Amino acid sequence: NDLLVDISGIKFDKKYSRVANLHKYWARKPWYIIEQFTDRYTKIGDVVLDPFCGSGIIGYEAVMKNRNFIGYDLNPLACFLSEATIKNHFDKNIFNKELEDISDKVKNRILKLYQTNFKCEKCGELKHITISYIGSSFENKDEVDIACLQCGVSKTKERKKITLTEKIKLDKNLWIPNIEFPKKFYKDRFSYKGIKNVQDFFTKRNLLALSILYDVIFTNNYKYKHLFQLAFSNTLLHVSILKSPNVRPLSVNNYWIPDDHIEENVWWRFLERVKNVNLAKQTQNERKKQIGIKNYGNYKIYNKSSLKMKDVDNKSIDYLITDPPYGDAIQYSELSFIWNAWLSKEYKIKDEVIINPVQNKGHDEFISQIKKFVEEAYRVLKNEKFFTLCFQNKNIQIWIDIIEIIKKTGFDLADIKIFDTYGSPYNKHWAKFSPKSDLYITFIKKEKKNKTTKELKTFYIEEIIKKIINDSKIEKVSFDIGKGYDLFVAYTIEKIFDNYQLSDYKKIQIKDVINIFETITKYGNIQGRIL
Repeated sequence: NDLLVDISGIKFDKKYSRVANLHKYWARKPWYIIEQFTDRYTKIGDVVLDPFCGSGIIGYEAVMKNRNFIGYDLNPLACFLSEATIKNHFDKNIFNKELEDISDKVKNRILKLYQTNFKCEKCGELKHITISYIGSSFENKDEVDIACLQCGVSKTKERKKITLTEKIKLDKNLWIPNIEFPKKFYKDRFSYKGIKNVQDFFTKRNLLALSILYDVIFTNNYKYKHLFQLAFSNTLLHVSILKSPNVRPLSVNNYWIPDDHIEENVWWRFLERVKNVNLAKQTQNERKKQIGIKNYGNYKIYNKSSLKMKDVDNKSIDYLITDPPYGDAIQYSELSFIWNAWLSKEYKIKDEVIINPVQNKGHDEFISQIKKFVEEAYRVLKNEKFFTLCFQNKNIQIWIDIIEIIKKTGFDLADIKIFDTYGSPYNKHWAKFSPKSDLYITFIKKEKKNKTTKELKTFYIEEIIKKIINDSKIEKVSFDIGKGYDLFVAYTIEKIFDNYQLSDYKKIQIKDVINIFETITKYGNIQGRIL
C-alpha cells in the first residue's frame, strides 16, 4: 500500500541520531523523516512553525537546512531542550576547557562522597563507588560497584563497609529544589511510598552531590552553560531512586519507584552525559559540512501556549508541522515535574492540551483545545501552503473529531503517510491493541475555502477493512494485521474528506478494528453486523 512507508528503506547516517537523543523526551519523531517533509514542503529562507515543539527536532531540521523556525511549547523543559538542540555553534576545545574548570571546582568534593579504602592496582589512587544496590531482593544487599575514575580500571563488586564517607549532611549554603508535588497526580505511582517532595526522589548522598554540581554549573557564566545544564538535567533521573538495574526511569511513563533501586555516582553519570552532549554537538558540525549549506536559519522559541500565538502574524508561515499531545497517553506536565523543579521553572497547566481528569480535562476539553490550535494554524499559514500533523491515538473518536475540525476550519487533505513508530518496542511487537505506526497527515490551505453542502454519506467499519485487505491482494503485498488499525484510520480520513461519515464511530475501539481484520482475513466475511 502506498500509504505505508518502509522506514528500513530510508537511508540515513545513524550517528546523526545522537542530536535527537540528547535528553529524554516523549514522542520524538525520527529526524530523517522530518528532513523529508522539510525538504518536500519548504525552500531556503521559508518560515517553519511547530506549535508543540517538544525537544526541538523539527526546529533543528529547519534551521539546519537554512529555514527560519518558530517554536511554541507550554513546557519550560521542552523550550530548554529545543534551545539546546537547535543552537549550532560549537567549539569542542572551549567546551573541554570549561569542563576542566567544572571538574577542578567540584570533582574531588563530589567523589569524596563515594570514596573507598581500596587502591587502584594500576595507578594507586583510591577507588570510588559507581553504583550502590539498595533493596532486599539483591543477592548481596551490601554490595557496590567500585572503579578507579582516575585511570578507568574496570569496576569490581565489594562490600559497603569499605566506604570512608562520614554521615552525609546537606550544605545549607547550596540550593536544592524544595518543591512539593501537587496533592493529586493523574498517574500517581509514588505518593503511597511517602514521596511528597522532589528531594524525596534522591538519596541524601546524591542530593548533596547534585547540589554541589548545580552550584558550579548554574552560577558560572560559561559559554556552553546551556549544554552543561542539559547534561545535568539528563543526569537527574539516572541518579534518583527511579532507577533499578533492569528498569530505566520513566520507562513506563510515570514516576514508578522500584522496590529495589540503585544509587549511581553523580559525577560518574554526569561525565557520561557530558560525553554524549560533546559527541552530539560535534556530529552537528559534521552534518552541516555534509549538507553543504553555509548558513543556518534563524529561530525563536516561545514558552507560551500555542492556542493563541500572538507573536505570529496572519498568513506569515510557509509550513506548519507539529506533533501535538495524544490525549492522555503522555502526561507532559507531570513527567517533567522533577526536571522543571531543578531548572526553577513552572509548567502553567491551565492551557495544557491534554486529557487529565485531575485537571478536569476530558475528551470534550481536549478536542476544544485542539480546535483552538487548528484555528490558529489556519490563521497564520499562508494560502496554498501545507500543514503536516503527526499524530496517533487508539481512540477512533478522537481521530475523527480532530479530522472533522481540520476539515471544517477550511483545510483540504493533501497526503497521508504511515511510518513505523520511533517509540516503545513493547507497543510495536507485543501490545496487540496498540497502534504500531505514526501517521503524518498533510493538509493544504487553499485560497478559497471549499463549502461542502452535500449530504453526508455513511460508510461502515467492515467496508474499509475489506477494501484494505483487497487492495493489498491487488497490489500483491503481504498484509500486516498489526498495522491494520493505522491503515483503517488513514482510509477513514480519506473518506471524511470525500464527504462520508463513519457509522457508530463513537462505539469503535482499536480492539474492534483488529478483531474484525482477523475475522475477515480468516473467514473472508463477517456474519451479520458488528456494531
